[in-house]
Amino acid sequence: MARRRGGRAARARTPRAAPRRGGGARVSGLVRAEGVGAWVLDRLGAAARAPRGRGVPPEVDVRAGRTVPGLLLRVVLALAGAGAVLVATGLPGPGLGGLVVMLVAGVAPAVLPRLPSAAVLLLLLGGWLVVHDPTPPLRLAALVLLVHVVLRLTPVVALTGLRTRVELAVLGHDLRAVIAAQVGAQALALVAGVVAGSGVGSGWRVAGLVVVLVLTSLAIARPERPWWRSQDG
Repeated sequence: MARRRGGRAARARTPRAAPRRGGGARVSGLVRAEGVGAWVLDRLGAAARAPRGRGVPPEVDVRAGRTVPGLLLRVVLALAGAGAVLVATGLPGPGLGGLVVMLVAGVAPAVLPRLPSAAVLLLLLGGWLVVHDPTPPLRLAALVLLVHVVLRLTPVVALTGLRTRVELAVLGHDLRAVIAAQVGAQALALVAGVVAGSGVGSGWRVAGLVVVLVLTSLAIARPERPWWRSQDG
């Protein structure tokens, strides 16, 4: 213990390490880059990074897969609905007035997806098929495919906006079940085309319409865990 003049004892000072060149202590360990800007700051040094205040949430860099805009999904849905109307009605069709009404119903799921517009469209298409002549097998197969696209995209469009971007992985979720359902629907359409072309009475048409309506109601009904939600959530 050193003594100063006057008899007072003075404590020995603890030597301090001189700061390194660069304006601050070097941070040990790996610094997690948070975006491109943070990646650059990490390589410029810790002194170039602005201090983060308390209560400020950390930056999050989320990497998503390939996406498509929500506007494109609405356009595809509108084309599928209008195409289903044109395939079902065929030529000469219901006339100009009736065709306009059915086309409006065809594009309605893309404009008003949260309303039961898809169900109204299916009712109109089913009623048209029952009243008019049997649809050829190829047209019936195309109609089944287009209706399936309408049923598949309507709930997605209902949860997205025009500027929303949807991952392709979301659209392709549960793709095997979708393909299996489409194969089964095409088989039923083939059977319906054969029965309709065999000249049976209109009672079979009514029974077929009832079956179609029941299957449609089951397809439109909201499941307990929708397919567009993650199974882990």
